Amino acid sequence: MKIFLSYATEIRDRAESVNAALLAAGHDVFFDREDLPAGQGYDDRIRGAIDGSDLFLFLISPAAVAAGHYTRTELKIARRRWPDPAGHVLPVMVTPTPFGELPAYLGSVTILVPEGNLAAEVVLAVSDLAALPSPAADDTDADSGAESVPHYASLKLCFSYADAGRYSIDIQRPLQADIITGAFALDAAAVEDTMRTTGAQGDDAVRRPSGALAGNGLPTASQAREAGRLLYQALFCPGLRTGIEDSLRGIDPQQGKGLRFVIDTTDTPELGRLPWEFLYSPEKDDFLFSDRMKPVVRWLDVDEPTPTLKISPPLRVLIAFASPGGVAPLQIGEELARLDEALMPLTKRGLISITTLEHTTLERLDEALLNIRPHVLHFIGHGDFNGGDGLLLLESDTPDRAPDPLTGRRLGVLLRNHLNTLRLVFLNSCVGATVSPVDPFGGIAQTLIRRGVPAVIAMQFVIPDKAAIELSRHFYRYLAAGQPVDTALTSARAFLFARGYEVEWGAPALHMRSPDGRLFDIGALPAAAAPPAAPPPALPPSAVEESPATVEATPPAAEAVPPAMEEPMESAQAPSAPATAPAAPVTAPPARRRGVRVWVITLLGVLIAGIVLFMLALPELATESEEPPVAMAPATLDSAGSIAERAIVQLDRQDYAGAITTLEAALNADRRALDPSALGGDAERLAEKLMNAAQSLYDSQPELAQRLAGLYYRIAPEEAAMAAPAPVEEEDQGGGGQAAPSTGEWGDIAPGAGTGGAADRREPLYVVRPGDTLSGIAARLWGNAQAWPQLLERHNTFSQTDPRLRTIADPDYILVGEPIASPSDSRGGWYYHVQRGDTLWGISARMYSDGSLWPRIADTNTDIVTDPDLILPGMALHVPVAPD
Repeated sequence: MKIFLSYATEIRDRAESVNAALLAAGHDVFFDREDLPAGQGYDDRIRGAIDGSDLFLFLISPAAVAAGHYTRTELKIARRRWPDPAGHVLPVMVTPTPFGELPAYLGSVTILVPEGNLAAEVVLAVSDLAALPSPAADDTDADSGAESVPHYASLKLCFSYADAGRYSIDIQRPLQADIITGAFALDAAAVEDTMRTTGAQGDDAVRRPSGALAGNGLPTASQAREAGRLLYQALFCPGLRTGIEDSLRGIDPQQGKGLRFVIDTTDTPELGRLPWEFLYSPEKDDFLFSDRMKPVVRWLDVDEPTPTLKISPPLRVLIAFASPGGVAPLQIGEELARLDEALMPLTKRGLISITTLEHTTLERLDEALLNIRPHVLHFIGHGDFNGGDGLLLLESDTPDRAPDPLTGRRLGVLLRNHLNTLRLVFLNSCVGATVSPVDPFGGIAQTLIRRGVPAVIAMQFVIPDKAAIELSRHFYRYLAAGQPVDTALTSARAFLFARGYEVEWGAPALHMRSPDGRLFDIGALPAAAAPPAAPPPALPPSAVEESPATVEATPPAAEAVPPAMEEPMESAQAPSAPATAPAAPVTAPPARRRGVRVWVITLLGVLIAGIVLFMLALPELATESEEPPVAMAPATLDSAGSIAERAIVQLDRQDYAGAITTLEAALNADRRALDPSALGGDAERLAEKLMNAAQSLYDSQPELAQRLAGLYYRIAPEEAAMAAPAPVEEEDQGGGGQAAPSTGEWGDIAPGAGTGGAADRREPLYVVRPGDTLSGIAARLWGNAQAWPQLLERHNTFSQTDPRLRTIADPDYILVGEPIASPSDSRGGWYYHVQRGDTLWGISARMYSDGSLWPRIADTNTDIVTDPDLILPGMALHVPVAPD
């Protein structure tokens, strides 16, 4: 990569170290220490260097951002070349500088704030940027980007038993027909004892349950080096050393040639318990496998390897977490927030989609696997190894959420029903990789491999939460960039090591049955739908003043509604809008209507009409030509041409998260991408499939259903008018504004405490809804997911005097229907920070337990909400208290 390095003279020594590290990593760096060529001016040279670079690296210091300094001129040249700095500009905080003094141009990109070695972290950040595909890359760019991923030859080490106290090894070298056979002595128990100590765990929470196997604490750096030295001494003994070192000499970072170490301990289970990831050379004072060019894989001899799965973006990741009662709590909210932050650029570009499953039980996990059809399952929680089996601790359905141990064998049986899409399981729990000394398939990871899962990443000893967070977010960045799984993990290891995690980087062990680490063949993103050539003409004043009934006189499925459904629909249309609130055109805020029943009836009518039309069409389809209708042609993602066609295919496959990502990415590129005029003939079909999907998921996955419904309203604004009726008038006050009936989760545990309906909530109380977490509530009410501890403290303080409130002892356990003391504004209501996928109806349902009260929110925020169908993430909406 060609890099322009911009810095102020005051930090030249630190710039020198960054330059040297980048050059050593193979990058071409412009660093202005050389003399000017004859006849060339300094300005021309700087401008030419920036125009010819791929990345502008800006080292931040007070002098560098000061007015009048030449670095500001260099930044201006960069801004002219890249109006959007994302992916092209990397600002690095070298000397503490107030963020308020930074140029506005840097405000739209993430600033790297090194926590350890400056040069090492810059090199890793540059590698991240180099690995990410450009959103506007053409085929040539894609080809050149692919070449940046190393190509690995495999060195396979197959272990078996020799005479007493010794092991035999067969070394199969790349491109060599002969196999080197030898023997070596190794005291496996001594190596294991070196690591199996009650090492320091620090203040950070660790991923193992209380009362788990003793002696499995976090090892120290010296223990890791000693264990690695013993393994290196055995493996690089005379007779074996030459063959291995000959293969190592074939590594060439400049040409992208690496060497994959494949460790096969199928016949020697006790060797599978050893920490091969820490193989340590005393001569070089280096861990061999902390280098991206030397990944290590644990191989078990099973059936034929699973072929590479060809997928189209996004890469679907299901994150399931469990924190049972009675075990150490985990910082799950922080991990999810930081993962979301790290993966947001990839999510916005449609490369990856994340679905979160909270409080995971076995039943909920199976349902999510069926609905999401993930490519990756990422489990966050506690693990253990006992009685010959590896265990994950899920949550039970009991009120105390007692641990529900799930053995690797049982999990493997469940997952093999989903291997048509599932390619990787990431166990972010402790001791998930530990193996039985007599059964190579006894551990969770090994058992899943035996049951057919292509690859499993699991921890072989306790891992602190902070390290787990760093590992996860960097691993997925590399994986979504198209790197093989072993390359992605080794790259993440290198980052952890540079960050100062001297032992944690070696905790994850990669088990594979894929021969080359390429679990996915990720295709290119489809081209975004072209925006309409011109906006539709505005309606004349006479049309604007028409009644809502006139505007909606011919809904798409009106003719197919059975007679029994026509009467309530017509009666709902009869009342005209109040005289003080003139009706709006189609492009303005939707007309308001009375009663929640209209929304339900309308949906039922559309659904029944669709079913009737489909059944009536079946005979006709059967008697016509044998050739399939043209409308049925888009059967695969590869054949789906437009954004709408692609989303329809994904919805038909029940890939709801993928469809959401596809459509939201289109909206990010063009806010009118889902206008009916842009979608053309696909608009009605896509809208129907979105609403059907939203209805099917409403009970099981309400957050996903809400996002699908929000996309539906973008396509069918006339239906949004039906779905967002007017404030309930006196004759309809019976249930207006009351909280939805309790689902039992809160009432069963705290009878008589009450949920505090909307009419009773003069003091701001937020009622927990399905899918809520404290971090999610904090994000919505305070605009900051990281503020959940303050929210929890505030709630527990109020719970001492308010009998309606339960003191929350476990922040990972809140009950559906229970009230939370929420922060209020000066007017006695809330400030709600709009999240992705929110609609006014959904916000009203969340805050009032009644979506029909959405006009109260719209009327209170007319200064920022000019179109109720268009609210944007980040908006802070005032939500007044519910009416009496």
